[in-house]
Amino acid sequence: MGLKLPSLRINRTWMMLLAAIGLALLATFLTTRYLASREASIAAEVTARSQKGGPRVAVAVPVRDMQIGMVLADSSVAAREVAADLLYPNTILADDFEKYKGQALIRAVLKGRPLLKTDLKPEVADFSGTLPDGIRAITVDIDELNAVAHMVQPGNRVDLMLAMQREEGGQTVVPFMDRMKVLATGQRVVQESDEKTPGAKKSSTYSTLTLEVTPTQAARLTLAQNIGKLRYVLRNEKDEGSVDFSVNAQNIFDEISQRARNAKKSTTLAGVVEYIIGGQRSGPSLKAVDVPVPGAVGYSVETGTPPLVPAIEPQKRAAAAAAAAVSAATTGAAPKPAAAPTTGSDASGLTPAMKAELKTLIEK
Repeated sequence: MGLKLPSLRINRTWMMLLAAIGLALLATFLTTRYLASREASIAAEVTARSQKGGPRVAVAVPVRDMQIGMVLADSSVAAREVAADLLYPNTILADDFEKYKGQALIRAVLKGRPLLKTDLKPEVADFSGTLPDGIRAITVDIDELNAVAHMVQPGNRVDLMLAMQREEGGQTVVPFMDRMKVLATGQRVVQESDEKTPGAKKSSTYSTLTLEVTPTQAARLTLAQNIGKLRYVLRNEKDEGSVDFSVNAQNIFDEISQRARNAKKSTTLAGVVEYIIGGQRSGPSLKAVDVPVPGAVGYSVETGTPPLVPAIEPQKRAAAAAAAAVSAATTGAAPKPAAAPTTGSDASGLTPAMKAELKTLIEK
């Protein structure tokens, strides 16, 4: 009778579980061996590099443990040479320590560990820190007119004009400073832009301008504010030209008077002779009288052609007769009689009506 072996029932679930555990143990073993060998390789590489004498850099390290809030000083920091390829990008080098001396720590640093820029309290540069050496900033009061309807922006250039009283009376305006840079409008030091429209400028209100000046310019500007009134004129930043001029009230009055005379000539000077009394064509003593001449050709302002007066005797005789007529009208004395042409006018071509009008205008 044959021997029968007992039949075993194998659970596949347990077999798969045991296989997974075995594979996990094997993977753990292999990973541990790889990491150990990799660490040994890196350590050997670092040792080899240090023995070969690669490039080294001197860094700033604390000579003792430093706590939060402690201030960096020469006595608390020393220089230490470290391999260049082992440094963080924000490591503080020994040569740059002067830039960071006096700053406080925001985290603790152990003795001998290189100092990092992120270990220090960040310095926030205020407005004065943006001024170059030898440059000052001065603030002046403005109104809406001087602010060019508040369109002046930081970075723009403005010209300063000074309006002051003259010694002989009246006001004069002269250029005072050219191409002055605007550092701030109010408390804003950067130009505004519209968020909806890229590149567009917002309009903001402000009552002061801060200008970039030298110490001498600051003194002159302070004195000019007491002498007269300043007007700020916006200019193109690329425009580097300058002008020199002087404008006063008399210049404006003379220009207006000249324009009025030119306009009068252009409309009424057809067949008119202008008599100027006082010996000058401008000024407070000017007296100009326009006397119509019958039969004269029209006057052209564009061409400057004077009227042609017919029936006038030779030049010397006409000039003498005209002078006599003006003298008679001014003094009231009777002029010397002259041979009158058949047209009813005298030797100079002036009729009695013309003389009467001339006398009336002169008396006015």
